[in-house]
Amino acid sequence: MPIELRHWHAFVAAAETQHFGRAAEQLGISQPALSQLVQALEGHLGSALFDRSRRRVELSETGTVVLPEAQAILAQARRAEQMGSAIGRQSSRTLTAGYVGSAALHPAFSHLVQAMAKVRPAISLHLDQRPAVDQVRQLSEHVLDFGLARSPLPGLGPEIASLVLARERMVLAVASPRRGAEMAPCSLADFADRPFIQYLRQASGGLRALTHNACLTAGFEPKVGQTVPQIATMLFLVEAGMGVALVPETANRLGVPGVAFCPLAEDITTELVLLYRRSDTAPALRALLQECRKLSDKYGL
Repeated sequence: MPIELRHWHAFVAAAETQHFGRAAEQLGISQPALSQLVQALEGHLGSALFDRSRRRVELSETGTVVLPEAQAILAQARRAEQMGSAIGRQSSRTLTAGYVGSAALHPAFSHLVQAMAKVRPAISLHLDQRPAVDQVRQLSEHVLDFGLARSPLPGLGPEIASLVLARERMVLAVASPRRGAEMAPCSLADFADRPFIQYLRQASGGLRALTHNACLTAGFEPKVGQTVPQIATMLFLVEAGMGVALVPETANRLGVPGVAFCPLAEDITTELVLLYRRSDTAPALRALLQECRKLSDKYGL
């Protein structure tokens, strides 16, 4: 029987989970089927990959040596699939993008989508909300064609380029009985004793880091009341009196009734940034970059 990727998948899943049942569930097959795949691989190699003299699933000496090579085989297969998919998207004039949730609040987001649909109707956009750190990784893996993130950005490798589309001020969201109430400028230090509704933690970058660093600059460590993934949820918690939140100015487009936005005395800003691979010469992406540079001009950058 020729050895196929499914045999390596079965072996690696069993080795990494150290449990044949969980490995089978992970691969979506029955445990007997997984065992048969592993046994077929062992028969082909002429050596046992697991020590079956013990209750636990443990690698044999052969299995320990073979595992890194098997993982490399699967990684290379995934890489080939990703590259093939990326080339296919180039020829089909499709762009796959990631974006952080707060990016959709800025008018530049909808302007970009509308401009691409109008100027390049043959280009299909597929949008998926993802954290910035995931966007950077998936750009490197050729899973995404571009990303939309906010500063501060996570670390970018030399292969990833960035283009600033817009810059906006951060404001403080506070509970208010009057919808759309105008507030006098305030300072972050005025709210040092209030709990802050914070963004989810990321490996690096993100609006959580911006909020934390801004508070430290204002002379205090923010007291984190709640942590949430979306600005909309954040504003509803502010309305409920659970704390204050530092948000991009465009968050006022959500129109939460019991929330007012206090302009800050401090100059705290965030940028909406396009991320893409420097080496990507696909016509669809180049058309996108042309529209993005127009947006940069529109928003005075």
